This record gives sequence, C-alpha cells and structure tokens, in this order.
Amino acid sequence: MNLTLHLTNRCNLACTYCFVPFGNLRMTADTAKAAVDFAVSKGSPTGLLFYGGEPMLEREVIHQTVAYAEQIRKETGHQFSYKMTTNGTLLDEEFLKFAKSVNLTIGFSHDGPAQDDCRFFTDGSPSSGVLADKIPLLLQYQPFAIGMSVLDSTVVHKATAMVKFLRRSGFRYITINLNYGARWTQNDFEILKQEYEKMAKLYYNWMLKEEKVYLSPFDQKILSHIKGENYNIDRRRMSQNQPSIAPDGTIFTGSRYVDDPAFSIGDVWSGIDDKKLKFFTQKGETPLDACKKCAIQNRCNYAYDTLARNGEEFAIDIKPVMCAHEKLLTPIVDKLAEDLYRQDSALFMHKHYNEMYPFLSALEEGLY
Repeated sequence: MNLTLHLTNRCNLACTYCFVPFGNLRMTADTAKAAVDFAVSKGSPTGLLFYGGEPMLEREVIHQTVAYAEQIRKETGHQFSYKMTTNGTLLDEEFLKFAKSVNLTIGFSHDGPAQDDCRFFTDGSPSSGVLADKIPLLLQYQPFAIGMSVLDSTVVHKATAMVKFLRRSGFRYITINLNYGARWTQNDFEILKQEYEKMAKLYYNWMLKEEKVYLSPFDQKILSHIKGENYNIDRRRMSQNQPSIAPDGTIFTGSRYVDDPAFSIGDVWSGIDDKKLKFFTQKGETPLDACKKCAIQNRCNYAYDTLARNGEEFAIDIKPVMCAHEKLLTPIVDKLAEDLYRQDSALFMHKHYNEMYPFLSALEEGLY
C-alpha cells in the first residue's frame, strides 16, 4: 500500500493555484507512525509520500517516520520506499544527504519563468532567487529528481519556456499539470494548443537525439494509446491503492478530498471502512453518460475517479476545461507519436514498446 501523508497545511509560499486550505494543522510523529503500522498491516511493499502544505516545515516528523519504518524493515524485512513533494525553498545539503541515505525521492515544484507570477512567499516577495542554488544542489544528490510545474491560465503563454527551463536546469523527469480551477478562456486554449505543438517539437528532437526525457502530458497520452482500455483500469487501481492521511490521522480517498469529511473512509488506528471504500470505488468507476459516448473515454485522465459531491450525492464531475484539455492534447500527441514511429526512432520504440525499458535504462544509468 502507498500512503500520502499530509504532514501539515502550513506553507511558507502562497501559490495562487494551491488547492490546500492554508492553516496550522500538523501531523504528530505518533500519528505518522500509526499510519506506517496501518500500511504495514496491508502487506509489502509500502510507499510513503510526504506532502503538505510544505512538508519540509515538518522535517523532524519525516526523520522520525523514516527511522521508524527503517526499524521495521530491519526487524521484519518489510520493504519501504519514500517520496516527497516540496517547493524546495527549505532544502539543504543536510537533508539531501539524509534523503540519499534512505532513497527518498524528491519532487521539486518550480514554474520556471512563471515562478514569481504564481509562486511567491507569504509576504509577497519572489521565490525564484532563493531557488537558484537549490536546483543544482538537488540534482547533485538526485540526478533523477522530478521537476514539477503547474500551468495557470494567466501564464499559459510561458508553458514551453517552463519546460525548457526545467530541462536546461538538468531535470530529466518533468511533469506539467494544468490548474483546472482557473478561469480558462477560448483564447487561452488557442495559446495552449500552440504551446503544446512547440513542446511536441521539443519531444520529437529529444527522441531523435536519444535524450532520455520524460514529459508527463506526452508520455501519459502515448501510454494511453498503447494500453487502450487497460490505461484507466490501471490508473484507477493505482489511485485506490494511494489513500491520503490527514494531519489528524483520518484516511481519505485522495489528496483533493482531505478537507472534506464526507470523503473520509476511516483512520489510521481503526483502519478503512470497507463499505465506504466500496461506495467511492463504485462511484469512481461510473463514467458520465457524455463520457461513454466520447471517442477518447479510455484515454481520458478524468473520465473516472474525479468525484465531487452535491449535498448528499456523489458523482464524477468533469469540469469543461478538463474535457477540452483532453480533446486538445490527444491529437497533438498522436501526430507526434506517428511521426516518431515513421522515423523509426530507436529511443521512442524502446521507451514505449519494450517492457524491459525501465530496467535496461536504469542499468545504463548505473542504478543497479
């Protein structure tokens, strides 16, 4: 089982698009250890994702939780893996040495040239200057760290520049996610289309030059074509195996529901209420009628498990911007993949059609 531990809803940044309600909630080390015990009871292996707010504000809890898990590993052989998503402002060499010692993988949030438009300190001051030295320090210890950006409608024209910034900085794993809560206009989507087409050219050249770069919007959509109906089946299984733990120990079906008690399915001391879990699982597997008629239903990232509630009623709620995004992105990626297939790109074929690629790639990088 994989758990997302919401260590706190405190943060030293005030990102314009953050969905976490700002506050002073903090997870105690005892609650985190109870979450570990709960996960271990479900069988091996166990993945722990440290999340916030800004999880580095609770670095002592991270240290204690990992130490507790490592003791369990030594005593029982139970396997653990660790991840953390951070804004990077509090990273230092001491923590990175610790992370390396326990194989804690770091996801680093940075919006490149849009950083100071959307991601600033709570006093309004810019954050990009503070992060300038953090990126090379992070990549020195974790060459495969993930560079993570959120694309807001106000900075959509900077989308490709954001990707270029992360790549130029040395990131090889890059994720781009839209802020679906923003107000997107038709003009914004026209700009987004142009930006995705620019990104497609970047991806095309990376493949031909045999540069190993992962770009989430493109690699996910290519995977959705290859897996077909299994794509969303696998995504649903993954999401159902990654419950979120609130600072007080309450278990929720996902990160975006942590502030809504209606989505709670138990707690780390009593475990999961199977009836509640089954209820939400069934709701998440029931697509909207409009989705059933859509040609890309099985490739859509939002056709399943995007739950919302209206009073006592729960149902999948796909925002129009989500639907528009999937219909915009899919043909761009399909054309890119067709072009690379026709070019017989060795890296493209190896990456997407060789099941041994992750292992062989890691072997080439000296990770084994």
